[in-house]
Amino acid sequence: MKEIPEVARFLRGLPGFNYLDDALIEACARAIRIAYYRKGENILTIGEDNGQLHIVRSGAVELLNSDAELITRVAESDCFGLPSLMNDAPVRNNSAAIEDSLVYQLDRETFSAARRASSDFDTWFIRALSERLLTLPAAPALRGASGVTAGSIVGRAPVMIDSTASVRAAATRMVDERVSSMLIMDETGVCGIVTDRDIRSRVVATGLSTGRPVAEIMTPSPITLDSQAHAYEAALLMMQHQIHHLPITSGRDLIGMVSRSDFMRLETEHPLYLVGDIGKQSTAEGVSGACARLPGLIVGQIDSDAGGEQLGKFITTITDTVTRQLLRIAETKLGPPPCGYAWMALGSQGRFEQSARSDQDNALVLANEAQAKDDAYFLAMAEIVNDGLDACGFAYCPGEVMASNSKWRQPLRQWEQYFHKWITVPEEKALMHANIFFDLRCVSGDAGLVDELRSGIRETARQNEIFLALMAKNAMDYQPPLGFFRQFVLEKSGEHKDMLDLKRHGIMPIVEIARIRSLSAGELRVSTRSRLLAAAGAGEITGGDASNLIDALDFVEKLRVEHQGRQLSAGQNPDNYIAPADLSPLVRQNLKAAFSQIRVSQSALLNRFHLA
Repeated sequence: MKEIPEVARFLRGLPGFNYLDDALIEACARAIRIAYYRKGENILTIGEDNGQLHIVRSGAVELLNSDAELITRVAESDCFGLPSLMNDAPVRNNSAAIEDSLVYQLDRETFSAARRASSDFDTWFIRALSERLLTLPAAPALRGASGVTAGSIVGRAPVMIDSTASVRAAATRMVDERVSSMLIMDETGVCGIVTDRDIRSRVVATGLSTGRPVAEIMTPSPITLDSQAHAYEAALLMMQHQIHHLPITSGRDLIGMVSRSDFMRLETEHPLYLVGDIGKQSTAEGVSGACARLPGLIVGQIDSDAGGEQLGKFITTITDTVTRQLLRIAETKLGPPPCGYAWMALGSQGRFEQSARSDQDNALVLANEAQAKDDAYFLAMAEIVNDGLDACGFAYCPGEVMASNSKWRQPLRQWEQYFHKWITVPEEKALMHANIFFDLRCVSGDAGLVDELRSGIRETARQNEIFLALMAKNAMDYQPPLGFFRQFVLEKSGEHKDMLDLKRHGIMPIVEIARIRSLSAGELRVSTRSRLLAAAGAGEITGGDASNLIDALDFVEKLRVEHQGRQLSAGQNPDNYIAPADLSPLVRQNLKAAFSQIRVSQSALLNRFHLA
């Protein structure tokens, strides 16, 4: 079918589906059933149609509960019908198209096969279900539009084509740009607009030749609105004129368009919308522009009482998405890579534990057949991604642990030599590298290269007690800040005088303990909590000690999250320093208890390697 490549391209850009390899994406694309619903037409009724995941390709759908009360609205790239697929329970929602809508329907068998084949895909959808992302309470009409300008909700730069172009050329461009509407230009400027609906109703339905000029089917002289107008003005204008897309201008310049789905996003704003917007960008500048919303979304997550673990996963998901999109942009610009590669996330990104103040740590593993001349390509790729991440707020690594550094852009065999030397001939720099590079994870590319590297690391590290002992000794550099009488040891001078560094003295000691205990148990998990649980399961650490450390980590991270949220809300750069004087007596007491538990666990670690 001619539609399969386009369906595959669309699926590949969806949150969750971006974890699937090309073969799985194609299998899903072949299994997709395409359905078209008129405005007002039912899609799901209570207890029926349990066997499919519904993905909105274009248009908009509202979900209603059994009392006909609005639950939420979904638009392009959103999914619904998930609970029945995950729980084998009847769908308890009605759903109806509130615009003419094109819906992709994926059957249970193919969806389940993808879950079995990709643990990341499975985890993403389990998390989506558990967090009830698809059934958020509905908000009043235009909630969030108050005080918001029309220009601020423009998702991307305008897509335009000349009025002399053919309908076929316009449709092809809309597919390539993944948009449902396009502005038509002539020598005077914007002269019209054409949408998916226009092509369906004015070309396909009437049998008009797609070779005819697009000007023949466009809506001429579209209404426009200045970017400084209130968002609610845009919504009212669209309702009054019964239009779905509105060009937004700044002076004489056209800056983009808003659609009805943009107002649904204001009503049910969620980080997944940012993931979708990032995936639609075709330039690094577009990606960084989309990420300008990230600080506000972080504050929103904190205000919703997100803990350190949830916030870390959220920020890391955004970083992963940005990285993958920048890699796609790089490959579009540079052409196909000359050999296989894997982009690795390291450090806090590798652990899914980024904060509002995380910089970037990353590297490239190349296939062993890579040649010296190939490095120019991968250097250019790395610079596009590293520069793009920095522009999005993920600062350059101060220690230059980035793929743009030639040392960290090597074939698999060189990476194997690196780790073998670090583990068997440990020195101070090797231990420093271990703190970052043992937190490796494949973000994009050939995951098999990273799996092969991890397999060798696991066995070599487990068998080298001297290396693990030196790591344990080195971990004592991160001491909890408690004196003899359980008084806080504070910074004595400088900008952060009389403050505690929650990251260095509260979070990093636990991260170090978990990494060492996990390696000693022969496990190479990535997140700190999963490492502690795996070490406990292997008998490397007691279950009680693991639980106590996780509780301590939860508490310290929660303090840091709330502190950084206050800083972001005040327009300040977030940091890791907190003043005990600003804490309540109960919070100070609990913080001391967390630090005491870290000290106990550090002593146990030293005893494990006979260093006490």
